[in-house]
Amino acid sequence: MRGLNLCERMKKAKKNDKIIKYPKQYHFSIGFIIIGVMFIYMIYHLFTYITADNITVYEVSQGSISSNLEYNALAIREEQVITAENSGDVLYLSENFGKVGSKTQIYALDTTGEILSSIKESTEKSEITLDEESYDKIQSLVTNYVLDYEPSEFNKTYAFKNELESQVEQLYTVSAMEAMGDSLNQAVANGSFNIYNSPVPGLVVYSIDGLEDLTIDNFMSDSLDISNYSSVNLKAQESVVAGQAVYKVITSDHWNLVFEVDKTLYDSLQGETYLKIKFLEDEAETWTNLDFAEKAGKYYLILTLDDSMDRYADSRFVHIKIINNNISGLKIPNSSIVLKDFYTIPKGYMIQGNNTDDAGFLLQSGNENVFVTPTIYYENDDFYFVDDEILTRGDKLVKPNSNETYVVGSDMDSLEGVYNVNKGYAVFKQIEVLYQNDDYSIIKTGTNYGISMYDHIVLQGNEVEENTIIN
Repeated sequence: MRGLNLCERMKKAKKNDKIIKYPKQYHFSIGFIIIGVMFIYMIYHLFTYITADNITVYEVSQGSISSNLEYNALAIREEQVITAENSGDVLYLSENFGKVGSKTQIYALDTTGEILSSIKESTEKSEITLDEESYDKIQSLVTNYVLDYEPSEFNKTYAFKNELESQVEQLYTVSAMEAMGDSLNQAVANGSFNIYNSPVPGLVVYSIDGLEDLTIDNFMSDSLDISNYSSVNLKAQESVVAGQAVYKVITSDHWNLVFEVDKTLYDSLQGETYLKIKFLEDEAETWTNLDFAEKAGKYYLILTLDDSMDRYADSRFVHIKIINNNISGLKIPNSSIVLKDFYTIPKGYMIQGNNTDDAGFLLQSGNENVFVTPTIYYENDDFYFVDDEILTRGDKLVKPNSNETYVVGSDMDSLEGVYNVNKGYAVFKQIEVLYQNDDYSIIKTGTNYGISMYDHIVLQGNEVEENTIIN
């Protein structure tokens, strides 16, 4: 058996010697290779996009900024303060903020107090019947208050209360005086009770604040400080002495509003003669004549009006808003504006050479002078503004036809500007801002070193530098 097994194994071995093994074949697909290359390419560009600074380009265009600006404007009117001719207990006969003539009875003085005592006693006991005119006045006063009511404006509530009490008190007073008849006439005859008329026509006001003599010529910055403002209610005084203020009369409908503005708005309105405003007290709008004033380094607008004076006669400071103030020009985002430092070179060191009109300078280099033409970014009456691309701090410039020298970097100044990218790389361009709000600026057009409409500028000005390539 063992011999048989051995023979079988030998036969199987001979059979196996005839099997030939071939090496394993690997097949490559060109499609997979292309997809792999594209995938790597996309991953690379996605990575570089995420990690790189993404610069946005903005095209300069014509535009405007609507500046709706609110101010507490100082009201300057033609006002005449009237003082008491004698001493005594005072009784007011004319309504507050009412129009009066030169013969209108305004107040009375009781030197003994008897008449006022009788009037007070009579008004406490009697009732009066309102005529149609008196009823209409009170109804109008209440209606206006209800229509304009604002829960947060408590001062209006107190003003309404005082005005209503004044109206009712006046009606009772007039009714009581008419009922006194002969006793009143007797007091007038013996001089113990005197009634005084207004010396001038106008609008009577029973309060003073010490600013009645202000004019558009003599106002000061302190005059516009609303935090220090106070007024005196003359109707609260029960008695006066001779020479004491009893009321004032606004003698003209012609009045002015004065308020301080920043220099940017002040400059932007130069050349304008009219300005439209809104009174925020009642949302009324009107056009005004516009004038300007500069005092002690501060800038003021002066508005002249010939209407609406009686509506705001009780307010020394009137809350207004400038409307429709559309300032036009080249409009750019504020984010594009940067501030860059420059060397300033005196104009006396400029020379033109190399048969061109280009401005250049003589740079002292060893024993000779070299003509250089750095980029000039701006010039004023005294200096050229250049950067450090060609000139560096410490370089010496030689004044033409002289032995005088100037050391670069001795004087420096800053310019506002934007980065122009018309050529594919960032180039600083100086700008002059005419007006600016929170988001945009209007800049001057036609400047020698500035930008023009349709120029392309960097939106994120602080994220690039001079000569940065913009893709």
